[in-house]
Amino acid sequence: MYWGPAGFAKRDDSAIQGEVACRSPAGSRMKVINDAIHGQFRLDGVREDLLGTPEMNKLSHIKQLGLAHLVFPGAHHTRFEHSLGTSHIAGMMAESLGLDEHETATVQAAAMLHDVGHGPYSHTLEHILHERGGKDHMSITEGIILGDYDVLRDGEESSVPDRQRVHDILERRGLDPKEIAGLIRGPGAGGSERSLMAWTEGREDFVDQDLTLAHLIHGPVDCDQLDYLLRDSHFTGVKHGIVDHRRLIMCLERNGGDIAVEEGGLPALEGMMTARALMYSAVYFHRVTRVTEVMLSRAVERSSDQMPDSLDLQRRVDAEIWEALGGAGDYARDMIRRLKYRQLLKVCASRRREELSEGQVERLHELATNADSRRQFEDDIANRAGLPPGYVAVDVPDVKLLLAEPRISKVDVRIVGDDGRTRWLREHTPIAEALRTRQVSQSAAYVITLPGHESTVAQLAERHLFG
Repeated sequence: MYWGPAGFAKRDDSAIQGEVACRSPAGSRMKVINDAIHGQFRLDGVREDLLGTPEMNKLSHIKQLGLAHLVFPGAHHTRFEHSLGTSHIAGMMAESLGLDEHETATVQAAAMLHDVGHGPYSHTLEHILHERGGKDHMSITEGIILGDYDVLRDGEESSVPDRQRVHDILERRGLDPKEIAGLIRGPGAGGSERSLMAWTEGREDFVDQDLTLAHLIHGPVDCDQLDYLLRDSHFTGVKHGIVDHRRLIMCLERNGGDIAVEEGGLPALEGMMTARALMYSAVYFHRVTRVTEVMLSRAVERSSDQMPDSLDLQRRVDAEIWEALGGAGDYARDMIRRLKYRQLLKVCASRRREELSEGQVERLHELATNADSRRQFEDDIANRAGLPPGYVAVDVPDVKLLLAEPRISKVDVRIVGDDGRTRWLREHTPIAEALRTRQVSQSAAYVITLPGHESTVAQLAERHLFG
């Protein structure tokens, strides 16, 4: 610690997140990160510059798994450490593929910035912020990188002297902000590349543009997924997410304008995809985790008149949402107190997909995608059960999944065989198709209510929703 102007105590940068400031052999400054998953690794160049931005440091106050710590007590890790780990894996992938210095810097910067647009509680509240403000976290990430969006709230500028903006840092380091934003948004965003289903067997002419860098950031096998599987598995204590990532990375190959996996890496690839499916079932869409997320999201959406606007909310971090909810009326206060002391609402009814008619599926999809219709239905059931509005909720996990993780069904990975021929993963193993069609949640819908009212609400749900 040392004392700065006006008597404020300041920390040496080297102490933040276990960083150690030192110099590279070339003489340039760098940071050495002590990471729980990857051990020690260094950040230099553009990534060291990005490390000091408000955009990156805001992520230190946004939990990676939202409220999952109420189910898995160790899950307090943040999107900041995930972003650093993702960038590290991007560098490992770049080295394995033999990318040049500029390509490596580009993918490492994109990996480090890929979550920079997340607001408080990440995916838990994203649908509300999108509904109110018309922007999802990908749009905000793009705005931050291009210089069109500022994460600072009114009055915070004075606390960030000598600030460097993300797009200025990238340009000064010779990187193209538009290219990096495009890599994060993912291939297909512009609709210009040819469908991967259009290729014929062989090594050449798979795509009409090089998607290598794009798929390192956002593809069936990318640095984001590898880090969050390893990291989330470690901090939740759920071992399903353990992946032989080093073997998988060693077996990556730049092939026909895309990433392919050598046949020797097939077991590691199968392991990664299986781990992804199991972690979504066991952690991300755990039944009780879903209850906690529903409680928080309902508190926010049902307190809109007493809450800041969507732009202000998006710029906040996790703790500031609790602060705002504390002054947003009796319902919001009750929800956060219940979360604080783990007095949760209960699942009183559920249905598996195979138990539902097509008409019921369509009804559930409408409730999941039309907030006004859902609130009206929930309040009708609550009223019939003698409960105040907000104490009955309908949750449709699979629809939420599409918003949070569109890659879950992506298994279109090319395998380079020992004979030099390139084939689809599905031609090597039935696991690919099985995982593509596997349901993440055992239940297609949950009905959630106040403890002590489960039987009444379940009967009403059976009659009006599942009947």
